Amino acid sequence: MLYVFYGRDEFRRSEELRALRRELDRDGNLAINTATIETSEVRSLTPGELRSACHTASFFAEDRLVVIEGLLGRLGGGGRRRGRRSRAVSDDAPAPGSDAEAFLDVLANLPPTTTVVLMEEAITDSVAASVPEGATVKKFDTLKRDEVRGWAVKRVKAQAADFAPGALERLVSLFDGTHLGELAGEIDKLATYAAGRAITVEDVDELVSGALAYQSWDLTDAVIEGRADRALSVLRHMNAKDQPPQVLTYMLVRQYRQLLLAQSLLREGLGQAQIGSRLGLQNYPLRKVVEQATRYPAPALEAAYRRLLENDVAVKTGVMDADAALEVLVVSLAELAHSPRRGAVARR
Repeated sequence: MLYVFYGRDEFRRSEELRALRRELDRDGNLAINTATIETSEVRSLTPGELRSACHTASFFAEDRLVVIEGLLGRLGGGGRRRGRRSRAVSDDAPAPGSDAEAFLDVLANLPPTTTVVLMEEAITDSVAASVPEGATVKKFDTLKRDEVRGWAVKRVKAQAADFAPGALERLVSLFDGTHLGELAGEIDKLATYAAGRAITVEDVDELVSGALAYQSWDLTDAVIEGRADRALSVLRHMNAKDQPPQVLTYMLVRQYRQLLLAQSLLREGLGQAQIGSRLGLQNYPLRKVVEQATRYPAPALEAAYRRLLENDVAVKTGVMDADAALEVLVVSLAELAHSPRRGAVARR
């Protein structure tokens, strides 16, 4: 059986994989019959090595599980479409005999006792649709604000927890869809702490609100992604002694400057590694900046930088105090992220 779990919500993807593991582990021997091929290994993986991993016999068990991270991302989605599509071959199908075609042929002919799970993040729906017919494909987008509460309600029920009126709303207000893992952990912690009684707003404030250690990137990411409510929530819960408004404003300026430079370098045709060298970034911070620069509308980015300069002048001339200016700035910058022509910068 072949599964494809993809989307930016890594926590829900991982939860789905854990649920599948539990379902397959009928005799308690799945752990010794599980192979994981990580992203770093996928870069050099050959079709023959994949076939070997999938066709290895299970020991003392009926099922074998193979988890592969980032294979479709490497292949770019090329290959025959063997699903519900009307066209037999995709527009970007590779030539017969290519690695992509060979990989997909392995996945289309799995032994009945082998389950393969492809764990993917930044791939398109069309890439996900390139998998062989019969695969189970599930997409995990980042939940929107109004969807987080519904997810939290299900989590609470699964934990057999009881929240008093207003308590769950208070808890959910502290998190958004990009922090489901933290939200799940806090629900589990509160359920254990309450020991069967109803969890109150006071419990949430005592155990969760005071324990959250917000970082500057929580604020900058929320602003750049246009989530004003999240940005204001983070800002208001930050410790002003550790994160004064002048420091947070500087971090916003720095992040937007990196986006401007990254967009300029993308237009010049530079790749991610070259951009990282120019900006002094690598790994996740580099991938995040390139992704944000790719999606952010260029005219809005220029307008955002002008607002940062205007804010600096307003504070330094005494027109606004630093705290009030930062709140106004956060909201106005977040609104700019919703300008049209997102994705106008092509990634090379």
